Amino acid sequence: MFNQLTDKFQNIFKILRSQSRITEENINTAIREIKRALIDADVSLRAIKTFTNKVHTKALGQEVLKGISPEQQFIKIVSDELTALLTPADDRGIQSSVSTGVILMLGLQGAGKTTTCAKLAKLLKKKGKNPLLVPLDLKRPAAIEQLKILGEQAGVEIYNVTTSVETSREAFLLAQHAINYAKHNNHDVIILDSAGRLQIDTEMMAELLLIDQIIQPAEKLLVIDSMIGQEAANIAAAFNTQIGITGIILTKLDGDARGGAALSVVEEIQKPIKLISMGEKSDDLQEFYPERMAGRILGMGDVLTLVEQAQEKIQEDEAEALQRSLSADFNFESFLQMQGTMSKFGNFSNIFNMMGMQGMLGQFGVNLNRETQEKMLSEGEVKMKKFKSAIESMTKEERIKPRILTPGRIRRIARGSGQKERDIDKLVNEFNKMKKVMDNIKPLMGMMQGDNMSQDLFKSLNPNKPPGLQGRNTAAGRLYKGFKPKKNK
Repeated sequence: MFNQLTDKFQNIFKILRSQSRITEENINTAIREIKRALIDADVSLRAIKTFTNKVHTKALGQEVLKGISPEQQFIKIVSDELTALLTPADDRGIQSSVSTGVILMLGLQGAGKTTTCAKLAKLLKKKGKNPLLVPLDLKRPAAIEQLKILGEQAGVEIYNVTTSVETSREAFLLAQHAINYAKHNNHDVIILDSAGRLQIDTEMMAELLLIDQIIQPAEKLLVIDSMIGQEAANIAAAFNTQIGITGIILTKLDGDARGGAALSVVEEIQKPIKLISMGEKSDDLQEFYPERMAGRILGMGDVLTLVEQAQEKIQEDEAEALQRSLSADFNFESFLQMQGTMSKFGNFSNIFNMMGMQGMLGQFGVNLNRETQEKMLSEGEVKMKKFKSAIESMTKEERIKPRILTPGRIRRIARGSGQKERDIDKLVNEFNKMKKVMDNIKPLMGMMQGDNMSQDLFKSLNPNKPPGLQGRNTAAGRLYKGFKPKKNK
């Protein structure tokens, strides 16, 4: 996500890396490059002007702090202003706490509105709500059937459209009937999937205005394809002028390398981005946090979202078993268990970016271009798959006691995993190096977690302790919420 923009910001920060202090000259150079980067990212000129003017003013008036490099000061300023750019004055969450909250979903065809309806329903269901999906697109072929299939996959009820209402082609009547049904069947949130068009037209807006006036939904959420760049600002402005939207949902953000839509749309209409879709799965809808998005754009990562994903995907007994395994003698069995847990966070590239490793390496003068980075991470994934295949070809005793591996056993493991003996030897040597590292950090893990090693995994990474792990730019420093595994059902 936003790879192109992240790379350009990292290159801009290099301008100040070799400077001893912030001056008007190097600030002007950095601002000029930021403008070019944002233009290439298809950000609207209005957003670019607002953002760069604020960064320029704040950077020139910034006092030099002892122990802080010009680069770090500038990154802090850019991060704060990016967060401000993504944070409108009207910044409220989803208003689903009302007894019968109605959410009207708006958008053009192709933005992923119907799919997002099902994702939103599943997200609200996880939060204890009982949503009802209502198809109001009575013109697009198979629109109702599509919502039914997606709703069934998400485990959410879909309102059954009757023949009489469907024949009448009156979306507002269908919405009224659905709301009455919801009130009598304990549904506390109704999600209306309105009809989309290939372009904004009078007929579309007339239908939406009628639904809005009669139903008076608590939320009017505009679904926008993030791949369209600054055109998102024009679409949002048109909908906001006509119907008055309450928030935005950006879709396909995982495939957006530039970030123009996200950085343009809030500045244009001053309405919040409330949710973002990061993939095709029904679980890939996330709440939007401006400061976290700013961190991702600048290569600083988003550790808090990573922790929240861990809390959702890792069961309590699984986390405790992994803790016991890591606190004991590190062996092939515990490595396989650790790899299985890590795989739930996605591929290596996702973990690398979410941890903000690119920005961290840059602070130490290690600059990897995107191609080299992706190649290294891809090779790492291939190596992990070979590791897994080799371990699964071992006996239980061999997994627990790596020291008993003999040439004969290695030969058998190579045959069983479809690899060469020298590959297994190499993997064993790398494992032994990893074991030494794990043995060395085990006392640190004990110090962070205290005497009770069965406490929640990663809970120790609270920035208040230990002092050596504090700091806003460290992964540990950003894990202030701690990790609480999902309770077993």
